[in-house]
Amino acid sequence: MDSWQPNASIEIIKLRAELLFHIREFFKKRSVMEVETPSLSNFPTLDLHLDSFSIKDNQGINTLYLITSPEYHMKRLLAAESGSIYQICKAFRNEEAGQFHNPEFTIIEWYRVGWDHWQLMEETETLLDKLLHCGTATRMSYQEVFEQNLKIDPFSLSTKKFIEQCQKHQAKPPSDLLEQNVNVDEQLNFLMGSFIEPHLGLDRPTFITDYPATQASLARIHPNKKYLAQRFELYYKGLELGNGFHELADAEEQGKRFIAENQRRKQLGKSELPIDTRLLKALEHGLPDCAGIALGFDRILMLAAGKSRMEEVLSFVWDRS
Repeated sequence: MDSWQPNASIEIIKLRAELLFHIREFFKKRSVMEVETPSLSNFPTLDLHLDSFSIKDNQGINTLYLITSPEYHMKRLLAAESGSIYQICKAFRNEEAGQFHNPEFTIIEWYRVGWDHWQLMEETETLLDKLLHCGTATRMSYQEVFEQNLKIDPFSLSTKKFIEQCQKHQAKPPSDLLEQNVNVDEQLNFLMGSFIEPHLGLDRPTFITDYPATQASLARIHPNKKYLAQRFELYYKGLELGNGFHELADAEEQGKRFIAENQRRKQLGKSELPIDTRLLKALEHGLPDCAGIALGFDRILMLAAGKSRMEEVLSFVWDRS
């Protein structure tokens, strides 16, 4: 039976409003400007693991995409000399709803001009403590977390070692992860998501740093260690809360990455997507040295409210909207 009532209690809805107030107060005190950017874009994200919702205009000619993140538009503002900025907005990802996922969700994204990702981690730690009273965070490298949890070096993973780990944990990976031409990063993502992430940050938040350069996405490569990306992820209570970068400012390199991502999509039977030429032009004009992060607000609210499912903190989940 259809229900008109909200999923979340009124107490949770009040807590949501309170946390949003504290976030805006936090950035106001730090002179970070709040901005708004479009929810509909002419360009989708090209990330292999993020699928955009698409719609046609009334003439059925032009395709528009609901954003998976406001990142591309916010970088265009940064290139126009906005200074440090933040945004609280809705984002959309075309995936099934689940315990920790809803196709429509709230994101906090901000960029700090003149900062690197290490400085941004410190500010993120401060904000999270303000919202969740969780104290200081630990920091571990990508390599350290694999060695500690699985006793393997992620930078020398072989399919044989991958299969051994799956057998050890009595897990059956997707068959495409066992093929000869498999992308090692896909195997690493499976191991991370299945056997490591649920154990991260159980006592206090944990930043994972120094990801493989092959997982750089929109991050810079380490200047002295070309196999590492200047990227981090944040976990607490086994939940991934955020993904941050020392932002790539090289238009040529970003264009090459977009082309490579489209090639990977094609190899996996996905459609190639239009590349955001406006973002590339903004990078050509000049993106200031900056670091940025996106945090999943609904997951933070889950933790603040002591809830275990996303639907408990949303006014109306996907199937009740």
